[in-house]
Amino acid sequence: MRTMRAAVLRDFSLGIHLEDLPIPEPKPNQVLVRILASGICHTDLHAVQGSWDKKPVLPLIPGHEGVGIIEALGSKVTGFKCDQKVLIPWVGRTCRACAFCSSGRENYCERQFNTGYVIPGTHAEYTTADFRHIIHVPENLDPVQAAPLACAGLTAFEIISQLQSKENQTLLVLGVGGVGHLAIQYARDFFSRIIAIDCSGHRISQAREFGAETYSPEEWNSLGTKPSVDAAAVFTADPKAVVDSIRAIRNGGTIALVGLGKHKELAMPWFELVTRGIRVVGSHVGPISTLKEVMLYHQLGKARVLSEAKPLSDIHMALTELSQGKNLSPRIVLVP
Repeated sequence: MRTMRAAVLRDFSLGIHLEDLPIPEPKPNQVLVRILASGICHTDLHAVQGSWDKKPVLPLIPGHEGVGIIEALGSKVTGFKCDQKVLIPWVGRTCRACAFCSSGRENYCERQFNTGYVIPGTHAEYTTADFRHIIHVPENLDPVQAAPLACAGLTAFEIISQLQSKENQTLLVLGVGGVGHLAIQYARDFFSRIIAIDCSGHRISQAREFGAETYSPEEWNSLGTKPSVDAAAVFTADPKAVVDSIRAIRNGGTIALVGLGKHKELAMPWFELVTRGIRVVGSHVGPISTLKEVMLYHQLGKARVLSEAKPLSDIHMALTELSQGKNLSPRIVLVP
């Protein structure tokens, strides 16, 4: 029996452990993928800690930003072949019958199965994936660069696509992490002015590198007259960032909530939202059609992921760094 190394969560109180497991066999609609790179997302932290009301299914192999090589095909797989490089995202399987799935918005399907949360993920040497929810990765794209596109890139691109319009010229980005630093790069094609706020001086420098006008929260709050922004994307899980965005947004502007933290509820100024006509929207990753756009964007060299690679065996260290905000690059990518 062939075995693989995998990061496994069996009990929230015990955390992640590396184990030797049998290499899975692909079901009819699945491919077997040998993982080359697997990005770490904040959702992995919430999964390991069990911090959300909807708990992950245990035992669990986390990870939903995977790039790998197809080594075996299920009997019903079409459009893929062995030795192809593919990307495995968060939305791992859906009902394929509801109104959301039928309209190409399967990321809002109420019967979706999420990679690395409900079904086995990509923090392992091998995994299986439904062929209808993976995409090809160009051969010239480095797996460490490509892996974060499955969630961070997709999430950022989806919300920028929603916010861009002729009326929206100034964008406020709150939180320049794994998702935010990509959103700034995507926004350069659609916004004439991008303002970024982050509490980390290192992240501020990275945002400035991509052309954003930058502020720390203290600098932003000390401004006598704040710039009036047309749209705001909140990638941080800090509720104060939402208040900051409301204070900065113009009448009729749009605030997009993207970051997810442990807070279950969010207090917002009801009167101000109504009388100023401010729209508040939520955005959850994106559909596979958008993921293909993201991949092309990076294939053309229009954006790059600031990432650092670590061996799978260092997953404990990587998760700790992420939870404490000590990761130098916005995205940590595990390499088996």
